[in-house]
Amino acid sequence: MYTKWLPTLVLGLSIGITGCSISPDAPPETSNSGGNGGTALATGGSGTAGSATAGSPSGGTPGGNTAGSGTASGGAAGNGTAGSGTAGHGTAGGGGASGGSAAGGAAGASAGGSSSGGSGGAASGGAVAPSKGCTVKDGMKTLTTGGMSVASGPATSTRLKITTGGMSREYIIDIPADYDPTHPYRLIFSWHQAYGSDTGNATGLHPANDGPNFDAKNYAYFGLQREANAAKQPAIFVAPGGIGNLPWDFTRDLPLFDDLLALVDANLCIDDNRVFSTGFSFGAMMSYALSITRQTKLRGVVAMAAANYNLPGEPTDSNAGPVAYMGTTGMSDTTCKWGDDSMGGKACNLQHAKDNGCTLPAGNAIPTTTVGSKKYLCYDFVGCKPGYPVKACTFDGPHTPSSVDDGSSTGDDGLKAFIPPLAWQFISQF
Repeated sequence: MYTKWLPTLVLGLSIGITGCSISPDAPPETSNSGGNGGTALATGGSGTAGSATAGSPSGGTPGGNTAGSGTASGGAAGNGTAGSGTAGHGTAGGGGASGGSAAGGAAGASAGGSSSGGSGGAASGGAVAPSKGCTVKDGMKTLTTGGMSVASGPATSTRLKITTGGMSREYIIDIPADYDPTHPYRLIFSWHQAYGSDTGNATGLHPANDGPNFDAKNYAYFGLQREANAAKQPAIFVAPGGIGNLPWDFTRDLPLFDDLLALVDANLCIDDNRVFSTGFSFGAMMSYALSITRQTKLRGVVAMAAANYNLPGEPTDSNAGPVAYMGTTGMSDTTCKWGDDSMGGKACNLQHAKDNGCTLPAGNAIPTTTVGSKKYLCYDFVGCKPGYPVKACTFDGPHTPSSVDDGSSTGDDGLKAFIPPLAWQFISQF
């Protein structure tokens, strides 16, 4: 499979560099790197960050550490106390406990300031808002009749067509095997990268570099289906099919998003308050563009290697409201760089931090991991509007959504990649 696909991949990355390369150098890296069992240090907020010892990832965020802006768990956090329990992920919070409860202990019983981060950090996603489809008994049959199975894809995935913008477009929808037409599910849009496809998205075909475990079982929909099912919280996934090798045009494809959402909403039982979008590279650009224009439709976005420029029809921020946002960038990514305050992955995180009322770190100096550390580092902005966290994750790696950054190994692996479980933890807190 890889020998046939790799030449196309190389060409795709070459084209991608042309479309995503930027001139500003990434900001100086900091030593705020925490790995599995390591320590995360950060300064800022109203307190001084202490060390956060990373415990076993069981029950918490796998591997790594999250750097906050205040005091680590067990110490003073902002104006409150982060509690005496140790977060399983070793989170350094800021102005509040960041991260959720884990096998390593509770993140804190009373935390001052706002909470952000893991499954217990941000406020709940609000009341469930059942879609119109929750009243349609045969909606699944109506929607999928005439569809086709996806070769090598999940048995629950169906290839379908929709007419939108005067064009016939393809998409793949994945509906849980035990779908209950009265249960409002999370809906997650999954946008593929340049030289990718909706088929590759569903089959788990590696979107970046060669490596093991890239199949439907381990990496369908960027590994999020696996994580949702393992958590016994199955979700509905929609993978739109792009046009051409540079697949997304915002002006053309915004109606595709709107029409697909309306179609699913009318036929399937989803929670209208829990619609999400994710994507890698060009797909991350599309997800970011939606995050600044469809705030009233999306609860949250996970953008892997995002950029805020060069997407055809690139929109400006509509300022329609806050959206929970998580962005990931490899510090050796030369295709979609971390960038600076105005361009690149850093700028995407800063935009949402501003929109969500978060406290910006001094000089906008978001802590990042160091090249060569073989570790990733996530930074949770503090002071954000309740329920609307912003999480910036950098890792020691190139342009990929599936890097293994555990402090000892490198490369890509569909099962061992750190982003899927981290992304699911971010989404599932709502």
